[in-house]
Amino acid sequence: MTRLILLALALSVTVACSETELRTIYEEPQLFDQPDAIGPTIWTDQFQQRTVEASDMLFVIDDSGSMQDEQDELIANFQNFSDNFVGTNLDFHIGVVRADLAPGHDNSAEWGILEPLPDGTSWIDPDTDNMAPVFQEVANVGAAGQGMCEMGLQASMSALSYQTHPNMPNEGFYREDGLLSLVIISDEADHGPDPGGPMGIPACGGVSPNEYISWWGNLKGPNDADKLIFTAIVGPEGGCGTEEDGAAEGVGYLQVVDEVGGNFLSVCEADWAEFLTELGLESAGLKTSFQLRRIPIESTLLVTVDGVEPDPSHWSYDPVKNSISFPIEHIPAELAIVEITYQLAEDTGGYVPEDEPAE
Repeated sequence: MTRLILLALALSVTVACSETELRTIYEEPQLFDQPDAIGPTIWTDQFQQRTVEASDMLFVIDDSGSMQDEQDELIANFQNFSDNFVGTNLDFHIGVVRADLAPGHDNSAEWGILEPLPDGTSWIDPDTDNMAPVFQEVANVGAAGQGMCEMGLQASMSALSYQTHPNMPNEGFYREDGLLSLVIISDEADHGPDPGGPMGIPACGGVSPNEYISWWGNLKGPNDADKLIFTAIVGPEGGCGTEEDGAAEGVGYLQVVDEVGGNFLSVCEADWAEFLTELGLESAGLKTSFQLRRIPIESTLLVTVDGVEPDPSHWSYDPVKNSISFPIEHIPAELAIVEITYQLAEDTGGYVPEDEPAE
């Protein structure tokens, strides 16, 4: 999960930080006089644990014939997801749409409409009573879909675009200034761009992954990409499980994950609890991991939260993702300042690499 709010990046003894707003601050790295020897280059990344006022969370669930177990797993772990924000000041919307769509543009008016709640409304919010049972009912979309055009990408695009227009079924669900967390769950590839075939197999008529990536990247505008969280719970590369009880490779979905820096969980994973807990934290605006701007010498890493060095067991370094992660029970609080100081791995003594301002 690598979408980070990087508020300041500086190589200096003192790091500048805004007290009034969340914004990017960049300072030119400094060299200090060292007449006798050139010392190591020390780099500091600074982050602020973000918080949001509003978050829209959309679950796109494949309702084809093999998906009942996956729906049950999502429902069983929904409370792990929602416990991170229920009872807080977060203004949240939680909605569900089906991924198995009727093929062809003639049917597009029905694509992406939110599943109705028992009381006739279209999404869960802080005023919804008995939230877990309500989500269970709305997320249990069944397994009676046709199984020809599972189009999670198109379903989500439709749900968040024309279906939200004035007087359309999803009006009011999506808020441009809020955080958006999208979760697609399927055991098939995305069939949106399928061209059709013999014996009357129709062209699905959905969006292609490349078109979707462009749309997603511009949904919030160029300055608010950090307000978009894309998650795919789909088959891994090569698929998983058995032919009777498994999943095909999530072609299309995996491409989007790679291109937009999204989250991924194999739909064949036996236990979704920890993943959904972390996803709930992220959907509420809190970050569990912070990606470094440079490659550190691991033994030199120094982490502080609001100026206090936490116990080393309260954080870990992932060299693959080049990030510092906190376990759920020790994630920094809202608006906390996280500073990570380290010696650069490319350091040859006193060399300060060129760097561009943080985005």
